Amino acid sequence: MKAVGRDQRTQYRTRGASRAARLPSHDYAAAVPLHVTVCTSGGRAVLIGPLAASVARSIEQTCRLLDYEPYAYCVMPDHVHVLLSPASSETGLATWLRRFKSYTTRLDQRSAAEARLWQRSARDRVLRPKEPLTTVAAYLARNPERKGLVERWTDWPYTRVFVVPT
Repeated sequence: MKAVGRDQRTQYRTRGASRAARLPSHDYAAAVPLHVTVCTSGGRAVLIGPLAASVARSIEQTCRLLDYEPYAYCVMPDHVHVLLSPASSETGLATWLRRFKSYTTRLDQRSAAEARLWQRSARDRVLRPKEPLTTVAAYLARNPERKGLVERWTDWPYTRVFVVPT
Protein backbone atom coordinates (compact mmCIF):
# COMPACT_ATOMS: atom_id res chain seq x y z
CA MET A 1 0.00 0.00 0.00
CA LYS A 2 1.32 3.44 -0.95
CA ALA A 3 1.91 6.21 1.56
CA VAL A 4 -0.69 8.95 1.30
CA GLY A 5 0.20 12.64 1.54
CA ARG A 6 -1.99 15.26 3.19
CA ASP A 7 -3.14 16.69 -0.17
CA GLN A 8 -4.19 13.26 -1.43
CA ARG A 9 -6.42 12.43 1.56
CA THR A 10 -9.56 14.03 0.12
CA GLN A 11 -9.70 11.43 -2.63
CA TYR A 12 -10.10 8.75 0.04
CA ARG A 13 -13.34 10.12 1.47
CA THR A 14 -15.78 7.29 1.20
CA ARG A 15 -18.52 8.05 3.73
CA GLY A 16 -21.45 10.47 3.74
CA ALA A 17 -22.67 12.70 6.54
CA SER A 18 -26.02 11.10 7.45
CA ARG A 19 -26.56 9.71 10.95
CA ALA A 20 -29.31 7.49 12.27
CA ALA A 21 -30.97 7.82 15.66
CA ARG A 22 -30.91 4.85 18.00
CA LEU A 23 -34.04 2.72 18.26
CA PRO A 24 -35.78 3.80 21.48
CA SER A 25 -37.19 0.35 22.21
CA HIS A 26 -34.07 -1.72 21.47
CA ASP A 27 -31.88 -3.03 24.27
CA TYR A 28 -28.39 -2.20 22.98
CA ALA A 29 -26.87 -4.54 25.59
CA ALA A 30 -28.79 -7.56 24.23
CA ALA A 31 -26.87 -10.36 22.54
CA VAL A 32 -27.90 -9.26 19.05
CA PRO A 33 -25.47 -8.49 16.19
CA LEU A 34 -24.99 -4.80 15.45
CA HIS A 35 -23.43 -3.09 12.44
CA VAL A 36 -21.80 0.13 13.63
CA THR A 37 -20.27 2.85 11.45
CA VAL A 38 -18.10 5.50 13.08
CA CYS A 39 -16.97 8.43 10.90
CA THR A 40 -14.03 10.74 11.39
CA SER A 41 -14.75 14.34 12.26
CA GLY A 42 -15.48 16.31 9.11
CA GLY A 43 -14.98 13.20 6.99
CA ARG A 44 -11.21 13.69 7.13
CA ALA A 45 -9.25 10.80 5.62
CA VAL A 46 -6.83 10.39 8.53
CA LEU A 47 -7.15 6.68 9.30
CA ILE A 48 -4.09 5.75 7.28
CA GLY A 49 -0.89 3.90 8.18
CA PRO A 50 -0.01 3.57 11.87
CA LEU A 51 -3.19 5.28 13.08
CA ALA A 52 -5.36 2.89 11.01
CA ALA A 53 -3.45 -0.08 12.44
CA SER A 54 -3.93 1.28 15.98
CA VAL A 55 -7.65 1.79 15.39
CA ALA A 56 -7.95 -1.81 14.14
CA ARG A 57 -6.17 -3.13 17.24
CA SER A 58 -8.38 -0.91 19.42
CA ILE A 59 -11.54 -2.48 18.00
CA GLU A 60 -10.35 -5.92 19.07
CA GLN A 61 -9.06 -4.66 22.42
CA THR A 62 -12.34 -2.90 23.27
CA CYS A 63 -14.24 -6.07 22.38
CA ARG A 64 -11.99 -8.12 24.68
CA LEU A 65 -12.23 -5.63 27.56
CA LEU A 66 -16.03 -5.43 27.43
CA ASP A 67 -16.68 -9.09 26.51
CA TYR A 68 -18.14 -8.21 23.12
CA GLU A 69 -18.04 -10.70 20.29
CA PRO A 70 -16.45 -9.24 17.14
CA TYR A 71 -17.60 -10.65 13.80
CA ALA A 72 -15.81 -8.32 11.35
CA TYR A 73 -14.40 -4.83 11.00
CA CYS A 74 -12.94 -2.61 8.32
CA VAL A 75 -11.01 0.60 8.96
CA MET A 76 -11.39 2.91 5.97
CA PRO A 77 -9.52 6.24 5.66
CA ASP A 78 -12.52 8.28 6.86
CA HIS A 79 -14.73 5.80 8.70
CA VAL A 80 -14.83 2.46 10.48
CA HIS A 81 -17.32 -0.40 10.08
CA VAL A 82 -17.68 -2.87 12.95
CA LEU A 83 -19.94 -5.91 13.11
CA LEU A 84 -20.21 -7.09 16.71
CA SER A 85 -22.48 -8.25 19.49
CA PRO A 86 -22.60 -7.45 23.21
CA ALA A 87 -22.93 -11.25 23.58
CA SER A 88 -23.42 -12.05 27.27
CA SER A 89 -21.61 -8.94 28.53
CA GLU A 90 -24.81 -6.96 29.20
CA THR A 91 -22.79 -3.85 28.34
CA GLY A 92 -24.57 -1.35 26.11
CA LEU A 93 -23.27 -0.17 22.76
CA ALA A 94 -22.88 3.39 24.08
CA THR A 95 -20.26 2.12 26.55
CA TRP A 96 -18.42 0.24 23.81
CA LEU A 97 -18.38 3.33 21.59
CA ARG A 98 -17.27 5.62 24.43
CA ARG A 99 -14.35 3.34 25.33
CA PHE A 100 -13.30 2.82 21.70
CA LYS A 101 -13.48 6.52 20.78
CA SER A 102 -11.78 7.64 23.98
CA TYR A 103 -8.83 5.28 23.56
CA THR A 104 -8.32 5.97 19.85
CA THR A 105 -8.63 9.72 20.40
CA ARG A 106 -5.85 9.55 23.00
CA LEU A 107 -3.69 7.65 20.51
CA ASP A 108 -4.38 10.27 17.86
CA GLN A 109 -3.60 13.17 20.22
CA ARG A 110 -0.21 11.66 21.01
CA SER A 111 0.61 11.97 17.31
CA ALA A 112 0.05 15.75 17.51
CA ALA A 113 -3.33 15.76 15.77
CA GLU A 114 -4.99 19.15 15.82
CA ALA A 115 -8.66 18.38 15.20
CA ARG A 116 -11.13 16.04 16.87
CA LEU A 117 -10.77 12.48 15.54
CA TRP A 118 -14.39 11.22 15.56
CA GLN A 119 -17.78 12.66 14.78
CA ARG A 120 -19.92 12.95 17.88
CA SER A 121 -22.41 10.25 16.92
CA ALA A 122 -22.20 6.87 15.22
CA ARG A 123 -24.57 5.03 12.95
CA ASP A 124 -25.74 1.64 14.15
CA ARG A 125 -28.06 -0.94 12.71
CA VAL A 126 -29.50 -3.95 14.47
CA LEU A 127 -29.32 -6.98 12.19
CA ARG A 128 -32.61 -8.57 11.28
CA PRO A 129 -33.16 -12.05 12.76
CA LYS A 130 -32.89 -13.78 9.37
CA GLU A 131 -30.03 -11.63 8.05
CA PRO A 132 -26.90 -13.82 7.86
CA LEU A 133 -23.78 -12.51 9.62
CA THR A 134 -21.76 -13.69 6.64
CA THR A 135 -23.66 -11.33 4.30
CA VAL A 136 -22.93 -8.28 6.45
CA ALA A 137 -19.33 -9.41 7.08
CA ALA A 138 -18.83 -9.72 3.31
CA TYR A 139 -20.21 -6.20 2.82
CA LEU A 140 -17.79 -4.81 5.41
CA ALA A 141 -14.81 -6.74 4.10
CA ARG A 142 -15.37 -5.72 0.48
CA ASN A 143 -15.67 -2.01 1.29
CA PRO A 144 -12.05 -1.12 0.30
CA GLU A 145 -12.45 -3.15 -2.90
CA ARG A 146 -15.69 -1.35 -3.86
CA LYS A 147 -14.04 2.02 -3.20
CA GLY A 148 -11.10 1.15 -5.48
CA LEU A 149 -8.47 1.22 -2.73
CA VAL A 150 -7.38 -2.37 -3.47
CA GLU A 151 -8.17 -4.98 -6.10
CA ARG A 152 -9.08 -7.65 -3.53
CA TRP A 153 -10.40 -6.99 -0.05
CA THR A 154 -7.85 -9.42 1.38
CA ASP A 155 -5.14 -6.95 0.34
CA TRP A 156 -6.50 -4.25 2.70
CA PRO A 157 -4.47 -4.50 5.93
CA TYR A 158 -7.14 -2.96 8.17
CA THR A 159 -9.91 -5.51 7.62
CA ARG A 160 -10.49 -8.54 9.77
CA VAL A 161 -13.27 -11.09 9.46
CA PHE A 162 -14.02 -13.52 12.28
CA VAL A 163 -16.91 -15.20 10.42
CA VAL A 164 -16.36 -16.56 6.92
CA PRO A 165 -17.86 -14.16 4.34
CA THR A 166 -19.75 -15.61 1.40
